[in-house]
Amino acid sequence: MTKHIARHRAATQSHVVRNTGIAVAAAGVIAGSVAPANAFASAAPVENAASTTQASSAQQGGISVQNADYSAPADNNTQDAGSQATGSRAKIVEDAKTGEGGSYVWGGRDFKAWDCSGFVSWVASQSGIQLDAYTHSMVNQLTPTDSPQPGDVVFTNGYEHVGIYLGDGQMISALNPDQGTTITSVDGGGMMPVDGYYSMPGM
Repeated sequence: MTKHIARHRAATQSHVVRNTGIAVAAAGVIAGSVAPANAFASAAPVENAASTTQASSAQQGGISVQNADYSAPADNNTQDAGSQATGSRAKIVEDAKTGEGGSYVWGGRDFKAWDCSGFVSWVASQSGIQLDAYTHSMVNQLTPTDSPQPGDVVFTNGYEHVGIYLGDGQMISALNPDQGTTITSVDGGGMMPVDGYYSMPGM
């Protein structure tokens, strides 16, 4: 009886180890399928600061992004997106909004002809701030913040997408060729998880 119990426990432990290995391997395959930086992002645009964005999935470089578990920080004192911006932050918000309706051009950096990082680097340049037009190097030029303010930079979807935070849980960014440069909720209605907020140099 004792030998039978010992064999049963050994077999159970073997199954646990094998199943754990399979799960780890599967996670590695999923992690390896992340789209390259600045790939197309898709999110439902926000009609106004009070509207609620709803959608079932988003495409980023062919990868479906779903079930984001992020809630944007509440800006309880914000009446309109960008209304809390002051000084140089106000200029960043103002410049960002001039790009609304611009086209999405892969690798573009020109006014209303840019991709997501090209848009943010253009906005920064209007305030004399030079940022790389590539998300994964741009993040290293910024300072993380736990108290985002209008005019800060927000990264989403595994640092594959970037935009300018407007306050009230909204951002403006160059999404994709279909939607262009538009205002959305920071997490794209729960489809593009937020990676973090960052302040530009001098902010």
